[in-house]
Amino acid sequence: MSGPDSYFEKPADKQMALAVAGGETETLRRLLESGEVDPLAVGRDATNWLTIAVAARQKGSLDTLLELGALGDPKGKLAGQALYAATLLDDLYWLKRLRAAGADLNNYGGGDLLLEVAVDTRNRKTLDFYLENGANLDMPSSVGGSVTLSTAQARRFDLVNEFLDRGASPWVMDSLGSTLGFTAERAGKVPAWDHRSPMNQERLLLLERLHAIGFPNPAPTAVEGRALREAGKWPPPNAPKTAPRPASP
Repeated sequence: MSGPDSYFEKPADKQMALAVAGGETETLRRLLESGEVDPLAVGRDATNWLTIAVAARQKGSLDTLLELGALGDPKGKLAGQALYAATLLDDLYWLKRLRAAGADLNNYGGGDLLLEVAVDTRNRKTLDFYLENGANLDMPSSVGGSVTLSTAQARRFDLVNEFLDRGASPWVMDSLGSTLGFTAERAGKVPAWDHRSPMNQERLLLLERLHAIGFPNPAPTAVEGRALREAGKWPPPNAPKTAPRPASP
């Protein structure tokens, strides 16, 4: 089984990788302070010193690396990959430590929007950490949508309604032209969809919220959506920016 050193070519980098994974803080400090190793070095598969420290759950290594500048740009790729590794862990310590060091949660890691990764973990504590620490619900995903749209496409309409409660845009459209309305309508047409389920009630609530603010009914198809966007007609003129829950009777 290959170790963390296998992701690097230079002997000093290999030594550094092993020191980080083994919690040998004196060694990694010496390698960085001597200039033998670049604190911002990146190995194969976007591996960096922070991702190794997080994966190995080495708190001392992580603290030393952050002290010596291994985070780099708080909004950059190194920070994003480190946050990605931390998001996959059940223990929030790693996310909290990176956030405290300045890492911006509005980033990408592992090829995905970090907030989408948080949703995919199905760890409510992790998702709440993002939501409570400034994660932008309208930040574009890797396919041009948002976490709200990708969550709808995963048929988690309960979370979609929660994101709308938190001010997410109801007009999000991805690069293919898909929208919240189209996604919710299509889910209800799937033969295996349970129309008696609580999730279907959330789907119907989503459609009610959308229709109340003038969302087209039926929703535009993906092809129609792209045409509307290219014509400058999406979102519609003067469209409300949010979709509130209906008032209680």
